[in-house]
Amino acid sequence: MNNSSLILLVKSMDKSQLKELNSFVRSPYFNTNKALTSLFEYIRKQHPEYAAEKLEKKYVYKKLFGKTEYNDGFLRVLMSNLQHLAEEYLTVSAFQKDTILKKKFLLDKIAGNPPLKKLSEKVLNEGLKEAGALKAENPDDFLGKYFMSFYRKFLYSTGFTATKSNKPTDELFDEQKYLTYFFLMRMLADHFYHLNQSQIMNYTPKFIFLDEIIIFLENNPEYLELPTLNMAYLRVLLLKNNRKEDLYRLKSALYGSSENLGQKDCFNTISIIINFCHKNFYLSGDKTFLYEKLEILQFGLNKGINSFIENDYFDPNRYNNMVSTLFELNRIDEAEKFIYEYHKKLDPDDRNFWENFSFAELKTRQGKHDEALSFLARIRNVSAVSYKFSLKALQLRIYYDAGLWEQAASAADSFRHFLQKESLMNPVFNEQYRNFYSFYTKLLALKSGKNSKALRDIKVNLQSIHNIVHKNWLLERISSAE
Repeated sequence: MNNSSLILLVKSMDKSQLKELNSFVRSPYFNTNKALTSLFEYIRKQHPEYAAEKLEKKYVYKKLFGKTEYNDGFLRVLMSNLQHLAEEYLTVSAFQKDTILKKKFLLDKIAGNPPLKKLSEKVLNEGLKEAGALKAENPDDFLGKYFMSFYRKFLYSTGFTATKSNKPTDELFDEQKYLTYFFLMRMLADHFYHLNQSQIMNYTPKFIFLDEIIIFLENNPEYLELPTLNMAYLRVLLLKNNRKEDLYRLKSALYGSSENLGQKDCFNTISIIINFCHKNFYLSGDKTFLYEKLEILQFGLNKGINSFIENDYFDPNRYNNMVSTLFELNRIDEAEKFIYEYHKKLDPDDRNFWENFSFAELKTRQGKHDEALSFLARIRNVSAVSYKFSLKALQLRIYYDAGLWEQAASAADSFRHFLQKESLMNPVFNEQYRNFYSFYTKLLALKSGKNSKALRDIKVNLQSIHNIVHKNWLLERISSAE
């Protein structure tokens, strides 16, 4: 029972929510089953510990029903019904907070009823006032404005007579305007999601209406005066076109309007710029992209934009990007300072991997390979595929630098099997590690017998390839072996 959906849902609620849920469960409008009330009251008393032994099903049943024979089916039905009540409470609670949506549903019921015309106008005027006060930072804000604009036109049209005083005003076009904003922002957000995922995962996004949206916005630039819409548009342009001019256009917009954007908009924009620079650095070998990447990382750090949600844990990908970029630029002291300052700010669920991984990377670059291996040994339960790529490549480099040739050969063979099976990640990403593996094994093979010509050939071939991780490391080891 402790791991049931019901208990997990109740555990997610704070004390004030549990108090509200208690009133909800006891309300005869929502619940008339006394057994449900008793079950919730028992569970509520387990807050905040929710000890597993006190939530064992037979134990709970005995507490509720005494010596009555245990009936697992009956308890399951009770749990299911209580979970439904808890879900209903969360739905109603969210609805109560959206006052414009409440007015929309009220107007759905009363606006077409002539005797209730004055009441409809009163509700509408209150809704228009609330909608007008919205900052309109996200698509749903425009949806609220659209609802009220719709009913303004609806009430106008139901009482319309063709007189000079009743001439339509520009306000009656607000319905079109706000619905257009909502559509544009929702569609751009969806295209952003798929385009961004396609940078990581191996799949092709569908560009439904995207070209039409781009043409519309270029021909109607007044819509782009809204910072959130402009940022959403520029993010999609960068991902779709992969052009340097779109990078600078997006950066300029972010630097000029970050104070007027929400945390999520800023975080997403910084992430896209990071990913763009990362990809193009590896594809072109142009170090300008690496410096652009570091600049935007430092901008986010200075602005405190380190997580998708404000005041949340430090985003693990943002942490890794900062560390890896500093290492790539050989700024070891800066990387060390960053690691010590920020690793404790990671979510505990991510901290085990990134804390130990970054310290292992730091120690091996400082020539402390035993310490590096010790940090690697502390890493547990790696599930993310991209993490596995990074981990295996670091392990290979540590074994090589530590002179552990048998372990290096064994790890390389394991990595070969991993690469053969892996198809989830983006092909560009996969190629980076396949290329690394190819040159690593060639370098490893030459350790047993020095061959200057072979080393020179490897070096020449390596210098001509851009899409490869740890290229500098490979070049340095080849130079040392010559």
